[in-house]
Amino acid sequence: MDFKTNIQSLDKPSSVSFNLSKVKLPNSNDIYFRAKQHELVEQYSAARIFMRETETQDWKHWFKPLENEDSNDYVRFFFKSHFYETALFYYNAVVDISWALCYVATEFACSQKGVRVSINELKTIEEAADLLRASERNVTSPTAENNPFIYLKTICPEFTPAIDQIIEFWNNFASSDIRNRYNYCKHKGRPIYTEIEKYNSGRMMNIYLKNINDSEFVQIPSDIRDVQYSFSLEEAIQTLKDFDDNTLFPYIDKLINTLENILQPSPMIF
Repeated sequence: MDFKTNIQSLDKPSSVSFNLSKVKLPNSNDIYFRAKQHELVEQYSAARIFMRETETQDWKHWFKPLENEDSNDYVRFFFKSHFYETALFYYNAVVDISWALCYVATEFACSQKGVRVSINELKTIEEAADLLRASERNVTSPTAENNPFIYLKTICPEFTPAIDQIIEFWNNFASSDIRNRYNYCKHKGRPIYTEIEKYNSGRMMNIYLKNINDSEFVQIPSDIRDVQYSFSLEEAIQTLKDFDDNTLFPYIDKLINTLENILQPSPMIF
């Protein structure tokens, strides 16, 4: 599977050169931003690993080929469904991490044991790590009632462009099939896929009841598949790839560039 973009371009610089006498010393916000940037790229990479695996032709390392070709197709689709769902989780993780990326780059104070502590200066390693964990706990979805972004736009107006990008993306993404399917798999169960179901045995029985008010018969559920959430696996994989190429990457790329321009993080961070 070929993607239009190289996600390594989203990561923190792998090497830099600078004039030590003129360079800006790093502060905690720089460190936090670079840390989240790198973590986001790693999760993005994982999403693409499993997306590519949906097109693998090397099935022998996943299962021993069976004599019946229909059985082989069934097992291949079974594995593809798990690759798809894993990629789905990672892509949604990237979206969620983008909120943390912006938040930790924006927030100049967070709560530690009930005390407001400034984080715009370097701390010890232990203090800095504890403060980042505290900041991460404050992150919620961009439109949640207790979301901190509106407050941050007030106290840090220079970050308004980045926060607006997150809110605009979320407003378009929150009710999408990709987010809904992720939430379903995470909280409600596992869908069934039309490509897999065609290999399963047919219904054992059909049950109909006559409508009392007229002569029509209505069918009632007699098979668990009657009520399970169902959609096409192949179409879902293509939808996820299109989302990566045309929506997610441009959003993350623009957000990182916007935050880079605002923060101007120190080149001393690796």
